[in-house]
Amino acid sequence: MTDTVTAAPMSEQDRLFCDYPAKYFNFSYTEAHSIPRAELEAMQLRCLQGRFAELRDNIPMLKKLADRQGVDSINELNDVVPLLFEHTMYKSYPPQLLEQYRFKDINRWLNKLTTHDLKDLDVSGCESLDEYLEYMLQHSPLAVGTSSGTTGTMSFMPHGKDEMDRHADTMKMTYLQNYGDDAVENVDNDLHIIHPYFRRHGSGRTYELDAMIKILLNGDESRFHAAYPGGMSLDVLYLSARMKAAQQKGELDKLVIQPALLKRKEEFEQIDKDMPKQLEAFIDEMVEKLAGKRIFLVGTWSLLHAIAERGLSRGLEKVFAPNSIVIQGGGNKGMTPPDNWQEDVARFIGLPRLKGLYAYTEALGRHVTCEHGNYHIAPWIIPFVLDPETSKPLPRTGIQTGRMASFDLLANTHWGGAITGDEVTINFDQPSPSGMTTPFVQGEISRFSEKQGGSDKISCAATPGAHKEAMDFLTNIKE
Repeated sequence: MTDTVTAAPMSEQDRLFCDYPAKYFNFSYTEAHSIPRAELEAMQLRCLQGRFAELRDNIPMLKKLADRQGVDSINELNDVVPLLFEHTMYKSYPPQLLEQYRFKDINRWLNKLTTHDLKDLDVSGCESLDEYLEYMLQHSPLAVGTSSGTTGTMSFMPHGKDEMDRHADTMKMTYLQNYGDDAVENVDNDLHIIHPYFRRHGSGRTYELDAMIKILLNGDESRFHAAYPGGMSLDVLYLSARMKAAQQKGELDKLVIQPALLKRKEEFEQIDKDMPKQLEAFIDEMVEKLAGKRIFLVGTWSLLHAIAERGLSRGLEKVFAPNSIVIQGGGNKGMTPPDNWQEDVARFIGLPRLKGLYAYTEALGRHVTCEHGNYHIAPWIIPFVLDPETSKPLPRTGIQTGRMASFDLLANTHWGGAITGDEVTINFDQPSPSGMTTPFVQGEISRFSEKQGGSDKISCAATPGAHKEAMDFLTNIKE
């Protein structure tokens, strides 16, 4: 048995920094990225110590891992690395739970990753993944984040709604401001969001879109324009991924699929077939309806370039207001973008430059590029670069290349520590040409799975015995 973990209570200002970073920085992106690095790391350490003391014995998986390794205190930032959760942990449930729609057992598994008690939720009436996620959104304190399941498994991230709300408050400064701008207190009522995807897509993403409408559009749904007003079925996406994975293994004949779900696959295939024409019609409608207006648009490079090419082919340039915001996210997806794609998009929209976005499901931080193309890390996210072979932390000085890991201080109902599947280069302490003081990711961000032929084996930073015992505990749904 370990003693109860104690730490000095966080000061009022440290608590505000953790819980409400937007308020702490007075909704100013400039203020958020102007803290001297030594001062920022000292505050991050105090807050990390506070979060660990609060959560260590209240998240079963964290307690198991910390108990097994005898970790009772955090004395420096790197001390938390053996307690970081691999991103694969959020899809570690026995696969038959999802294949057989055993949502009660999924909640038993999920219950070990959050401070919220999910045991009494009655999910027995949920007959599909879509129904389960909608039930959780309506009746639980969680807005469960999910992955697309393209590898044949789907991750579940237990984001609390309260955490998501506080994350949403940071959007005003992260998305709408550049470094050096004044703080944005009230968003102009002329902003329109163009969303070239589905309006509803799982509970976590839907909740975030609802928050964007509330925060960025003052709740005016009429200024939110989705290419596909309905929802994308995660059941069908998951089925498609399972079938693809089984086909690659030569095991398609062993796949058990419910007839009702198989019919939905046909429905999805029809939607997928109609999407290109529907998107083209949507782009034409947005050009006609919103020409000259300020827009906010986030998309992958391929989608943004397709939109720009359609407009440019019709002789359209500088279509929207010059203070519009266009952000490219989602990585390259294994493809090589053409050299001129950003210039094409900027010319079509009418912008001096695009912004890049780096984000991942495991952390409620959004890191956007400065005018020099560097992704400056949100101050409430503590970054780590790990050795890809050992997962040991590399020095927090100079320029380091390795596996991205982080601790999300905003998270207070799940453990904010995560090891990602991304290879990054982080500049920890050299001056940024933008004048911003925060560490930044520079150069290309790539996936280890793409470099390693589709697999990504992480060497856990925890001791092997401790990690195995903790994982056995997590995946044993009878405990």
